[in-house]
Amino acid sequence: MKVLIAMSPEHYELFAAECDIKSPEYSILKNAIVSRDDGRAINLLCDENEATQLLQAARQLYPAAADPIAKALDQSREL
Repeated sequence: MKVLIAMSPEHYELFAAECDIKSPEYSILKNAIVSRDDGRAINLLCDENEATQLLQAARQLYPAAADPIAKALDQSREL
């Protein structure tokens, strides 16, 4: 299942900066389909397992990014 994560550009960039460039999470962030929503949000499309990986990493590395990821996972599971 695909998950659409919307987060601020600031949180996206700061979370990516906290990830090791050789980590799977960094790869997910940098290689996923990313679109900007009127400059106010970055929409990141990824698989459910990738979103789960991002959530686990965000909780440890950059907790401010964890909330939008958790919300996106919850919404995708409700569908």
